[in-house]
Amino acid sequence: MIDFNQVRTYLYNWAIANIPSGMPVIWLYPNAPRPTIDYVSLYISTVTQVGWDYNQDPLSDAGSGEFVGDREFTLQCQAYGGDPLTVLETLRTSLQKQTVLDSLRANGIVFFNWNPISDVTELVDSRYEQRGTFDVFFRMANVYSDNLGVIDTVEIEEIIKDPSGTIIHDVTVTIPPT
Repeated sequence: MIDFNQVRTYLYNWAIANIPSGMPVIWLYPNAPRPTIDYVSLYISTVTQVGWDYNQDPLSDAGSGEFVGDREFTLQCQAYGGDPLTVLETLRTSLQKQTVLDSLRANGIVFFNWNPISDVTELVDSRYEQRGTFDVFFRMANVYSDNLGVIDTVEIEEIIKDPSGTIIHDVTVTIPPT
């Protein structure tokens, strides 16, 4: 199963390594305290299942099976203060570096697309606060198992009747497990 606490750690490490040194990165939650500007916030906003999960035939005589399914999730990245567009452009550009992609893949995260960077500067009290935002789309595989069970014993019953409805053959065959 996907452990999103681990995913958050990997994405946090990616962001810290690819923004200006010393700039804080936080996970944005509506009631969480925020640092003073300049900082970057991250937020996993959606997780989507892609198609149906694939299940293999049971992997053991006990009927244990493994399921694999693709998941897509959206990471919202926001920068506040100073020059947020440059900070976000640097973060977005890092997703074209092979070392960054390899590091994410080593943790099971695959980058596949992003939305444009938007200037969302906002009036806070009586001053404008510089803000920028963009969404990044990642994929992961969700791998989990289930005990599908096995058929232990099969019982087959055969009844043959003549045209008048009288039973002329009645047999039950039991097939034990192999």
